[in-house]
Amino acid sequence: MIVVTLGLGVIVVALVAAADPYRQTREFHEVVTCERTTDDCFVREPASVVGRRTYTTTHTDSEGHTTTTTHYEVTWQRAEGARQAREVSWSLYEKAREGQPVTLRSWHEEVVGAEVAGRTQWFLPEVGGTLGHWLRLAFLGLGVLLWGLLFGWWDGFFMLFWRTFVWVFMSIVPVEVATRALAYGLNTGGALVMDIVVCAFFVGIPAWMLFGSLEDW
Repeated sequence: MIVVTLGLGVIVVALVAAADPYRQTREFHEVVTCERTTDDCFVREPASVVGRRTYTTTHTDSEGHTTTTTHYEVTWQRAEGARQAREVSWSLYEKAREGQPVTLRSWHEEVVGAEVAGRTQWFLPEVGGTLGHWLRLAFLGLGVLLWGLLFGWWDGFFMLFWRTFVWVFMSIVPVEVATRALAYGLNTGGALVMDIVVCAFFVGIPAWMLFGSLEDW
């Protein structure tokens, strides 16, 4: 009963906290929709590219497999002299040569888009990221609730932390896709198929690992 109550409590707190970021994300989506219609709904600001770099990160999963990811970063300078570095896609990085002009698009004084040489990239606003954090916490609470209702036995701290990590990992990509869909709209065509495939992959493998740990019980 304690575990069930804890899970319900986490869900309620997370969903209540997510209400305002959700509302703001929907407001942002309305501006995105307006921009697609009139191309004049975000604040536009000229800037210039003053730096670019690449770097790599490595990640090792629970089975010892290591993957290396290359990140692309562009630094631009705004008219008043302030500089900002953002991770971008390879396609924008390729266009963003030093000295190249950049058109920034802002919402509530936050840069949410950058256009370089005809190539535009949109960034998830901070409220979208905040919404994602609360949704992942709600998903964690759901896991605690289900554990209390369906299982409730104890097999050590290691398995507790491992199952918690795998359960939360299952939510990372679906929540990211969901928040971006709330902000920018659902993808269509091949992009939608890719989203479904990626979500299935990042949910399916952790789910298989998680339920595999329950086979002996």
